[in-house]
Amino acid sequence: MQKTLGLAVATLLAVAAIALWTLLARFEPSIKSTIETDGALATQTQVLVGSVEFSPLTGVGALDGFTMGNPTGFSSPYAVVVDRIALHVESGSLLGGGPVIVDSATVIAPQITYEAQSPTDTSNLETIKNKAQAYSVTPAANQDGSNARKVIIRNLTVMGGTLSLDIHLPGGALTVPLPTLHLANIGVTTNGATPPEIIGAVCEALADEAKKAVTEAIAQKLKSVISMLKLPVGALPKLPSPPSLPSPPSPPSLPSLPPHPAYPCRPLLAFRATLSSPLPRTHHAAASPRDG
Repeated sequence: MQKTLGLAVATLLAVAAIALWTLLARFEPSIKSTIETDGALATQTQVLVGSVEFSPLTGVGALDGFTMGNPTGFSSPYAVVVDRIALHVESGSLLGGGPVIVDSATVIAPQITYEAQSPTDTSNLETIKNKAQAYSVTPAANQDGSNARKVIIRNLTVMGGTLSLDIHLPGGALTVPLPTLHLANIGVTTNGATPPEIIGAVCEALADEAKKAVTEAIAQKLKSVISMLKLPVGALPKLPSPPSLPSPPSPPSLPSLPPHPAYPCRPLLAFRATLSSPLPRTHHAAASPRDG
């Protein structure tokens, strides 16, 4: 009897293990395919998931190797690359037809590329956000949402991310840390959100935070460039004083002329007096013819 009971318990445990394994195997491909299919439709980009690990008993899971491509018109191969997304789901919410409740979803160290032709142009992240928002209200999205179970995410955190700025900036490309992003109660007010709605909400928040980080990074970059152009006082070497020109030589002194001889004035006056006095007349006796 005990042997029969033990065999029955062992059989029951085996059946439970097979059922659990089947449930686990069903959840993992379903999560992977849902994210890839709905993500591609919502963002109009290629979305890939490397692998999914999930335990229905504990509600703990992880998505490894998540990548989101860039929209048409952008050169970077990927917009978002994430090594791991950690999940914690309420196990009880997996049963039934109500929304699946995710207690926490943590996006760990994402590598995000922000690409734009100029700081004022629409970026790749803003383009993805606009496409996701537009798709979430289409009939196709509503049809997919009616067939799939909705999800409530109580806490979604993006932490440890880096933002690569692919913008024409002086000094080349720039990589800045992405501030921690936290979203709460996604889908609570609507008794759950469809996967496209969740993707749209996450893309919107991510694009807005990236825009703020880009604006601050550009301001810091321009500030550093301007400070480099402003040379501080005393930074330039002081130019040497020009050499003093030699004084021109003084002209040679001319020899002094001898004093002009003093001529006696009196003989000159006497000479003038002599010239001015009439000459004495000389009387010559004419020879008379008779004197012969």
